[in-house]
Amino acid sequence: MDTVAQPLIKVIEKLEQAKLSYTVTVTKPARTTFQLQDDLFVIRQQLDDTGIYKLTVAAKMGKEVF
Repeated sequence: MDTVAQPLIKVIEKLEQAKLSYTVTVTKPARTTFQLQDDLFVIRQQLDDTGIYKLTVAAKMGKEVF
């Protein structure tokens, strides 16, 4: 199942419907020049040897208005 670039909420629904196990790791930039939005998106997906999806998620960055 490909989950990259999809909203985390929708990915969780799909994984739970398919009864698949998963873990979620949230990443964010060290410096936040721009405000981060609330919606999280999957940016990396790995399937380990035990069949657990390891998802790395991040928030979209908003644009700074001058």
